[in-house]
Parts: sequence; structure tokens; C-alpha cells
Amino acid sequence: MKANRTLLDVFLEIQMLDRIPRAGFVLRGVAEPESVAEHTLHVLFLVWALGPKIEGLDVMRAVEIALIHDLAELRIGDLPRTSSHYFPDGAKKSAEAAAMADVLAPLDGRARLLYDEYQQGTTPEARLVKACDKLQLMLKVAVYERWGTGALAEFWDNPDNFPDGGFPVVREVFEELRERRNADFNPGLNRSGA
Repeated sequence: MKANRTLLDVFLEIQMLDRIPRAGFVLRGVAEPESVAEHTLHVLFLVWALGPKIEGLDVMRAVEIALIHDLAELRIGDLPRTSSHYFPDGAKKSAEAAAMADVLAPLDGRARLLYDEYQQGTTPEARLVKACDKLQLMLKVAVYERWGTGALAEFWDNPDNFPDGGFPVVREVFEELRERRNADFNPGLNRSGA
């Protein structure tokens, strides 16, 4: 594929985001997993809802970052974490950067700066998007488990799936989600885990 030349090219390509399934769920037997577009919408909502609870955070900038954070998947697909050890160090990140440059080519430099900010993860806005990206993953895992689809228990055992970005409000949601999941799967335990 080549770089998009016009805004229309970008608009047409983005229409495909709802056809790209979240591959980690496919690999674990979820018959009809969410698409990357659905994931992006859910991350956007989390950022929009949690952002105002974080003092000094530029919520609109965080929303912009969330909007574009997975657009590279239009070109390379949704590569699950389990596949990363099959690639040379930095290969996935390099491929994503090249894909993003081609997808966003007709847009002004701001779009690329937002993506770079997300990749670096050093600003509060980028850290919130990264945390909400994982929070949405775990929310979806909880929903799929309640529906009885897929073999997803391993997600709960991976501490990398629970980054809070340094934001207590995100940590609180993760903790409440774990408590509910534990109560659902261990009905004899009370909310404190005793």
C-alpha cells in the first residue's frame, strides 16, 4: 500500500477499522470479538469520562490521542502481544510508525505529533490513553467472561494489563473491576476477598 494522498483517501480507509477484529480475542476463542473501531470508541469514552477527574489534564488533547492511537492497525492489523516475541526488537513499533505515517499523510503534522506523543507515553494525556487502552481491554475481557465466551483467565494474571498511568481514578476502576470479577467467579467470597 502507498501513503494516502488526500483526505478522502483517509476517510475511505478509516471505514475499514470496523472490519479489523481484535486478534487477541480471536486467538482465545471469542467467536465475534470487538473490532478495532469498537475498541477505539470505548477507549474514547473512558478518556472522556475519566479525564475531567484528573487535575490539570488536557481532556481534549487526550481524546485526540485516543481517537488516533490504533489507526496503524488499518495497515498492519491488530497484532496481539503474544506475537511480539516473534519479531525483532522494535520491529512492531517501527512498522506501526511507518503505517501511521502513510495513513495520516494528508493530515497536518499535528496528527503525527499526537501519535508520537502516545508512543512516547510521557505526557499525562498519553499516559491516560495508554491506561484506558488496557482498562478497556480488561472491561471487555470481563464482559466476554460473563457471556461465557473465550478462554480469557490468563488476562487477569498479567500485571501488564493493569497500568493506571499514575492516576488513582484509573486504579480505582481496575480494583473495582477485579473485585466484581472475583465475586462473579468466587461467589462464596465477600467483597473484601475474605
